[in-house]
Amino acid sequence: MKEKKIRRCFSLIIMVIISLMAFSTVLSADIWIECGKKIKNIQQSKDNRVVAVVNGEKIYKKDLEVAYALEEASYLSRKESYQKLLKKYKASFLKPPVQKTKKDVLNNMIENLLLLQAAKKEGYIVSEKEAKDYYEKTKKTMQDVISGKVSGDVESVKFANDVIEKLIKGWGITREEYDKKVIEQTRNMLSIQKLLDAKFEEFRLKSKNLVIEDFRKEYINSLKKKAKITIYKRNI
Repeated sequence: MKEKKIRRCFSLIIMVIISLMAFSTVLSADIWIECGKKIKNIQQSKDNRVVAVVNGEKIYKKDLEVAYALEEASYLSRKESYQKLLKKYKASFLKPPVQKTKKDVLNNMIENLLLLQAAKKEGYIVSEKEAKDYYEKTKKTMQDVISGKVSGDVESVKFANDVIEKLIKGWGITREEYDKKVIEQTRNMLSIQKLLDAKFEEFRLKSKNLVIEDFRKEYINSLKKKAKITIYKRNI
């Protein structure tokens, strides 16, 4: 049960790394090491309060706190990078990063859970082997970029690896443990994407001018309308 509660958090780790790929400047090591330490403390706490229930499935306060810790670290990293770029290039077109609130993070968690539930219900869940193969292929590609076997943004890939290592160090888990858990979340993410790809085709046949971003919002809203969602605001 404890493992199930923690699983949802790992998809956020993947998304954080992806969102940071565009910032290849060297960032403070403390940000991600401290984030890992914070996650470890959260998971070791005895706080089992529930912040939301989505179609009978609970989202625990621990889940939200871990997700918010990752969002906060991501924001601090992006802010530091933004300040360095602004100082270096003095470009007015650069927009400062915006940190999400806990309510924003919770809403994202609820939407992802709704999508995963829909993927399970409609048979779009990918196999564990597919998820592992996808993750291992991604890791190999990153190593090939670093070694020069394939072309790519070496600095960004090195940065992504560095973030993972610092997070793991602060968290106090091994790379093998990290990989195993991320593979589980990769499976969820691929399943959601498989669902969205299928649904997009259905919607596209009805509207030739359908925009992907609009479709995602529209589809999630349709799931929300049919879902039973309870949010315990006092626990947020």
